[in-house]
Amino acid sequence: MAISTILSYLQAPLLASLFVLYIKQKFQLKTTKYLYQAYAFGLLSIIILIAIDFTISLLGLDGLNSLKRSVFYSFVVIGFGSQVGIFVVLRYIFLKKRHFKGPIDGIIYAIIIALGYSTLAVPLFDAGLFAKAPAPLFLYTLPWAALFFAIVMGFFTGMGKFRKNRMIDSLTGIGTTSFFMGFYYFAILTKEDIILVLFGIGVILMSALFAVKALNAKTENSSNTSN
Repeated sequence: MAISTILSYLQAPLLASLFVLYIKQKFQLKTTKYLYQAYAFGLLSIIILIAIDFTISLLGLDGLNSLKRSVFYSFVVIGFGSQVGIFVVLRYIFLKKRHFKGPIDGIIYAIIIALGYSTLAVPLFDAGLFAKAPAPLFLYTLPWAALFFAIVMGFFTGMGKFRKNRMIDSLTGIGTTSFFMGFYYFAILTKEDIILVLFGIGVILMSALFAVKALNAKTENSSNTSN
């Protein structure tokens, strides 16, 4: 196995480890067990993508021999299939925990879960488990793309903690990130490098905006509680 391939495999677990250490120091956490649980559940979340891909394969819809098929596979299988697993873990396991207070917690857990997903996704994509073995660019950028998409999902899912009706926030989070993931995969599939760069810049800026809003939401909520 080439060194470049090994490095692509190690990106996600290394990013996850560094992020956990940063969060532990930043928030002075007594325990990081929930973060490690999130990473473990993130590893398992790829099962949903595998199941969807397997079903589509049985139906004979995984052939990428036309534009329509490529769009369908990119947005429905890869886009929705990868993000729904991350969303299910975030929404139905961690959102319910008492220490989960709002969007900043949503972002933290979503990032860890997404990096867990990426840890297995990169070698499985490289092994050709899915419809088409991706370009090396995909293997190197997937953990970073998943991380930034997770900020968006975490923000909207976490906002549901402040509201009685969480459905709208949940649908916004899963819908937006599924589209982002699908568009990202399709751009790499069709080798639209310029569009991919512009898209990446847009996602990074949007993620930064949501991260700032999440921090402000935490501050405002703390002020309201103290009053």
